[in-house]
Amino acid sequence: MKHKRQIINSIKKAIVVVLILILSVLFVSCSDYLEAVGNIAESPVLPSKTPKPTETPTEKPYETPEPTQTPVESIVPTETPAPTPDPSLILTNNPLTGKEQYMHEFSLTAKPVAVILENKRQSLPQIGISEADIVIEMLVEYDISRFMAIYQDPYKVERIGAVRSLRSYFTKIALAFDSYIFHYGFSDYGEENAKQDLIDRGLTTVNGIYGEDNGHPYWRDQDRIASGIESLHSVVTAGENVLASMKSLSSDKISKENRDNVFNFSAESSTKNGKEASKVYLTGAYISSPYFIYDQAKGEYTRYQFSDVQIDGNTNQPVTVENLFVLKMETRYTEDAAKHVLITTHGTGTGYYINDGKYIEIQWSRETDWSKFVFTANGEEIKVAPGNTWISCIPSDKYISIK
Repeated sequence: MKHKRQIINSIKKAIVVVLILILSVLFVSCSDYLEAVGNIAESPVLPSKTPKPTETPTEKPYETPEPTQTPVESIVPTETPAPTPDPSLILTNNPLTGKEQYMHEFSLTAKPVAVILENKRQSLPQIGISEADIVIEMLVEYDISRFMAIYQDPYKVERIGAVRSLRSYFTKIALAFDSYIFHYGFSDYGEENAKQDLIDRGLTTVNGIYGEDNGHPYWRDQDRIASGIESLHSVVTAGENVLASMKSLSSDKISKENRDNVFNFSAESSTKNGKEASKVYLTGAYISSPYFIYDQAKGEYTRYQFSDVQIDGNTNQPVTVENLFVLKMETRYTEDAAKHVLITTHGTGTGYYINDGKYIEIQWSRETDWSKFVFTANGEEIKVAPGNTWISCIPSDKYISIK
């Protein structure tokens, strides 16, 4: 029995040893397996390389070749030749302006032409007045002013008007400039009798109502009438008509006695050191309340009246002047029905000469109604700038304002 138990114990020990060996083998195998699995897990997975796509060769964009520049022949602009002056015109000094200009040969020996122009509001605009070399402004009646436009060479002027009646003091002023008068009627009664004054002086004129026809230079402008201007203010003339009338007159009537300048012209006028005159107001002198505004850029004064700029109907442009005189003259109102005035145009008086934005006080004198005007300052004859001139003759008791 004892031996049998020993055998059984030996078998048990053997079985335990075998189990231990089997477990050892299993343990070692598992360790190797786990190590292998761990190594696999730790190894990075490398992405498979995608093969590069085959590059399709791209074509270069088509380059437009630059155009070949054809040499261009440079064109030199040709100067426009100056207009050839009318062969009938002659370049000469104008004694009324002191400037050289082209004039008709006839005007070289003929007297200047003086045309009487209306200045009632109902007659506006005047036509041809801006082309006059000298304009004389004087009272007529009821404080209305009237103009005498003087031209050395009026023959190129398209139209001149509205032509109105003459007063004796205009005749006297016309004599100072040795000019021949064109008018449409005259005062012919009472103290102011221009008709009798002409007879007494032995003067002839080109009158559209009385006297000689002299080529009949006047007509009534139907365009002015159609625009609303009354017939009384529709009488006009033209440069060519004036020329025909002048040529119809005998040479002893229209020949100019001398070619002397009517003013003492000088490139530098006596106003150089004068007082400022940017604005000249004659508002107290005439019913039209005229005034002048200086344009420094142009060196001219623009005229205003009836609260508006004065326009020339030929050009539709403002009336401008380079020289302005304001002369104070003894004036007396008559008692006749027409309320005419009498103006003394000879002797002496005071006034103003205005040019280039400045003015000086002057004295004027004429020995007789046939004499030229003489203008002095401080006893010396003044110097007048070349250019067109406006002369306003106002009553000696009227005032003006210069600023």
